[in-house]
Amino acid sequence: MNRWGNVRVLLIGLACSVPVESWACAVCGVPKSAATRGILPAVVLMLVLLGIVFGAFIRFFIRANRSKHQSGGLDRVRTSS
Repeated sequence: MNRWGNVRVLLIGLACSVPVESWACAVCGVPKSAATRGILPAVVLMLVLLGIVFGAFIRFFIRANRSKHQSGGLDRVRTSS
């Protein structure tokens, strides 16, 4: 057996040794439980916040690129020489 065959056997063994209950999260595990009703809004809020942060990050680079092109870059900057 080659090296990749050993790695595959190890990964399959690790995947089979994990209990079945750990594969499902609280949101999709038991839909009517109190934990699911509590965690679902938190998951939605985290996704919204993540979208806002990524949007602001992308907007920063778009605005920086636009201002660089409008100002002419560093070509028109005078130095003290």
